[in-house]
Amino acid sequence: MFSREVIFTNSGWLVPVFGTRTTQNQLPHANSVRRIEPVPKPKTITVIGGGSAGFTAARVAAKLGARVLFFMGENADHASLCIEAGCMPSKAMFQVIDAMHHARRHGWLRVEPKQPDEYLAQIVRWKDVEIARFRDLRNAEIREMASENFQIIRANARFTGAHELESEGKRYRFDAAIITSGSVTSWPKIPGFDRNWPGLWTSDEILQNTRIPKSLAVIGPGPIGLEFSLRYARLGAQVTLIARSPLLHDFPAKFGERIATIYEREGVRMLTSQKVERIARRDDGSFELALANGETLHSEKVLVAVGRRPAVDGLGLDAAGISHSAEGCLDIGEDMRIPGSAHFFAAGDVAGKRMVVHHAHIEAGIAAENAVTEGDRKWTKRSNIQVIFSDPEFAFAGCKPSDAKAEGCRLVSASAESKDVGKLHLAGDDFGFGEFFADAESARLISAGLLCDDASNLIHLPAYAIDHQHTVHQLEDAEYYHPTKMEIVSEIGDALCRKLGGKPFARAEE
Repeated sequence: MFSREVIFTNSGWLVPVFGTRTTQNQLPHANSVRRIEPVPKPKTITVIGGGSAGFTAARVAAKLGARVLFFMGENADHASLCIEAGCMPSKAMFQVIDAMHHARRHGWLRVEPKQPDEYLAQIVRWKDVEIARFRDLRNAEIREMASENFQIIRANARFTGAHELESEGKRYRFDAAIITSGSVTSWPKIPGFDRNWPGLWTSDEILQNTRIPKSLAVIGPGPIGLEFSLRYARLGAQVTLIARSPLLHDFPAKFGERIATIYEREGVRMLTSQKVERIARRDDGSFELALANGETLHSEKVLVAVGRRPAVDGLGLDAAGISHSAEGCLDIGEDMRIPGSAHFFAAGDVAGKRMVVHHAHIEAGIAAENAVTEGDRKWTKRSNIQVIFSDPEFAFAGCKPSDAKAEGCRLVSASAESKDVGKLHLAGDDFGFGEFFADAESARLISAGLLCDDASNLIHLPAYAIDHQHTVHQLEDAEYYHPTKMEIVSEIGDALCRKLGGKPFARAEE
């Protein structure tokens, strides 16, 4: 136990003495009594997982005065999923591929790679250089945190008890633990499937691929499937996307129907509500997929994009008394605590709740604050922004309309087409749209969806309105510069305002 010297005065004040002589004349009152008061030892917080959520949790806990044990795992030098194999490397590649596509759009220019056979390889090499820079910056940030009270352990760890874990033969005690071990690739349950086949890709392999295949079958319509299927079609591959459900099935149907139409215009064959009954690898290394509709599909490469699952294997959760779902998800409350325990927390992909990186940072900050202070800070975001970097992009914020209706809300909706917004039309977006939903009684904005160029940026204004429970009238009251892509938000907001009895400002209609 640490200690510090304090002086108790007649008034009840506590005056700390930090190595300097304090005379009686300096005290608020005379006749003070000098005592030694123990100072509680800093809490020891262990963080398991060195990705985005883990580093945020460790850093916040340290800033709050905790002693941190940061177990980064055996792949510590790889920074995070976002940097290595998620957000940043894929967007680096898409930036170049889309720029080439858009430059060719009108057919006025002849735009070709200087080295067609090396085009994809050049993109991958450039991407690798940029990602290495991101990785070095992150690792430098982590190294700067190292101190006696911030131990960085570049190894895996597993629980051996409710307040103890083991790593590389060494035992560590902790007061609270934050699990941020991330996620791993999910594999489809398809008869004949072998995850070790050469030519079978996940997001890891396709990011390193340097040769454009003649054909590519994409299994799964999530972000990875939608984002890569379009880009490989733009590179010249014959792409078929296979989805067991309608596209964007968690959102209003109009968005999935429209994106399917847009993709088909770009040459992506869309097989939705379709199932792969069996898969086999042929002698020439290509793949044969038997579909539920009786069709047999042949493809040079296959991209498996059916999602990710929490990485909980090897954590020793049973020894800690922590249970998880059949899918591996850790059940957490809005305070990031694992139910039934006051000192176990989880954040990021391992919780399986909001598997995107900016949500992981928010969850990790809440977990760290509550772990150190024994507080009850909770998740308060209503917008829960979700983005798919298709082209045009898809972005959604707020409650699903079906969920709002189930809770008794009577909804009013309005929409606008991209082709009617000058800057979107000039950007080549004549097929996108947006649709917002509001509560008919309170006029509060409930949800907002955008399928348009730059939707990932445009969604933040309606998301802010949703988070702060603004009404449609308040959204409409904003000033919107003309000409901007943001005017699609103003057009939808104005239409909702009129439906709810408001009178919006005059807007530019050029």
